Amino acid sequence: MNEVIDFRFRPVGAQSWTRETTFHYLERMQLDPTPSFEHQSVDLMFDEMDEAGIALGVIGVPGPTGIRGLDPVGGDAISELTEKHPTRFLTFGSVEPSDIESAASTIREMGEAGVKGVTIDPSTAQVHRQFHDRALYPLYEEAAKHQMLVTTTQSCLLGPYMEDCRPEYVDRVATDFPNLRIVIQHGGWPYVHEAIGVLYKQPNVYMVPGQYIHYGFPGSNDYIEALRRQCSHQIIFGSVYPNCGSLKDLRSIVSEWGLPEATERRYLRENAASILNL
Repeated sequence: MNEVIDFRFRPVGAQSWTRETTFHYLERMQLDPTPSFEHQSVDLMFDEMDEAGIALGVIGVPGPTGIRGLDPVGGDAISELTEKHPTRFLTFGSVEPSDIESAASTIREMGEAGVKGVTIDPSTAQVHRQFHDRALYPLYEEAAKHQMLVTTTQSCLLGPYMEDCRPEYVDRVATDFPNLRIVIQHGGWPYVHEAIGVLYKQPNVYMVPGQYIHYGFPGSNDYIEALRRQCSHQIIFGSVYPNCGSLKDLRSIVSEWGLPEATERRYLRENAASILNL
């Protein structure tokens, strides 16, 4: 299959984690960096994408933050890359949600400009909040009004506190905004069962487990079984490039799960294509 949509992809030049932090987590996962990341080569990156059958990378860089290890820069590099290769990348917006009025206005402008999604990570903002804080509801109202996806990163790597990544916070927002589509990046790990429960309950919630499904983390098999059965239309492939090993090897890992062909295709492309209206 050569039509894969990679729902969590940060191309060369689009920095999110610092370079040192990326190498740190690759080492902890016992993975070698991709040659394209090591050499910061756009040409190698496209070669690796093509070899893995990745047709489209979805870019969602977080908003400004002071959290350790995060360095969300590279907006100009992203713009230049997407302008040169408009069929290979789709870019979401992001807001720093501390100033509610300003963030809501920005989301409104994005929606009017046709941006498909916006990243909202309130736990790492200058004013620390959790995703279900009612102060944030004007942001969700704007996103829903313009039929934009909201993506939020929930795992122990964000925070700053473990409790910040509880999937129940997404459940509350999904209940109050049933027409708002929400994507949980990082799969709510380590709250795997709770995150799967939110998907099972809420048809407007989706998940990109990323490295937590691919690399043998505790709970990886639970994500796979939910993909195989109860939540096969809501779990989406994301490599988390460059915080991953070989993209080609990732495809082999997915093949080794032995999913039904239709389910594997949903994971690698169709679920993402559906919520992106492609």
